Amino acid sequence: MNIRDEILRIINTCPRKLLELEADIQKPLVRHLGTTWERCGGYQAFAAAINALEKEDLIKPIQAKGLNGFNPPLFLRYRKLSSQQHDYEKIHKEILSIYRSQIDLTHFLAFPQEYPVVRDVLLAVDHYLQATRDKPPRVWDTVNERSFMLTGDEKFLASTAGRRLLKLIGISLGQLYCILTPEPFFYWTTGEPHSTDCLIVENKDTFYTFKNLIAARSLMISPPVRLLIYGEGKKILSSWPFIFECLPSLKIRFFYFGDLDPEGVAICGDLISSTASGKDDLDMIVTSPASSLYTLLLETGKARVLGRDQSRVSDERIEPFFQCFRPEYKDRVTALWRDGMIIPQEAMPASLLAVKGRVEL
Repeated sequence: MNIRDEILRIINTCPRKLLELEADIQKPLVRHLGTTWERCGGYQAFAAAINALEKEDLIKPIQAKGLNGFNPPLFLRYRKLSSQQHDYEKIHKEILSIYRSQIDLTHFLAFPQEYPVVRDVLLAVDHYLQATRDKPPRVWDTVNERSFMLTGDEKFLASTAGRRLLKLIGISLGQLYCILTPEPFFYWTTGEPHSTDCLIVENKDTFYTFKNLIAARSLMISPPVRLLIYGEGKKILSSWPFIFECLPSLKIRFFYFGDLDPEGVAICGDLISSTASGKDDLDMIVTSPASSLYTLLLETGKARVLGRDQSRVSDERIEPFFQCFRPEYKDRVTALWRDGMIIPQEAMPASLLAVKGRVEL
């Protein structure tokens, strides 16, 4: 008979968490074993089994109650640990013993139930930080390349879950010697070398209209822009940081021009908010609507019925756009929307712009 397993059975069947060594464990075991108690090793085997269960974190001694006076001594009272408590104690011991880098695991000491899911990633990050502590790499990898190296998932570190994990452990992408790679946008250089102003156009046809007219000198833009950028609808909200790959680190102005519908206006509002958040190098970016172009678009009077429901576009997203205009402009646009009408960029075609010859941003 395995005394350790029998003791564990007795402990698990006891309804209380605090167990008296003699009354709750030893006596029930002796009664169960009867005359075989001595043949199974007696007290020596009993003590060895109790100590083994303690090392396995299945029971924990209440040291304040003292010892029983036998040889080898055992504590008079023990606390029964649940399997969950057992797992959490193992996690605490692991966290406090095997990590050697500057990684901060305070969160997982407080919430050990979250640790097993990310354990492999944490160990990989810890090992990498140790390996590069005294010998940083000469060439930095991209964030997706580092993510694949550490986690086997090239998308993890840049994902919401990955960013949250790095924040929890106090580690930056810079400490992992990797760089973010912004989504590229499509752009055309106008040939104005001294300008750092950029015009972002939401739709493809309007982008080509401006490109062709500027290249043919049929349209002058004031102030002159260095880059004409195709925003591709919402894509610009994730791709705009690519501007730092295109222009020197100087003050950059974005002028945005899109459809006069709730979603198009909200894209502009989102871009204004994103570049005004004060994070990283964003103080170098100023975004505003190309107000004269929007005014001209509204003055064309060519509207169409809104083809799909955009009622879920929030006022919070739209408001940064309208704050750049007089109140009467907002009143006219929102009245248009209430009537179920919008004005797309294409209502201001190349022929109209060529007649104008010059537009202010």
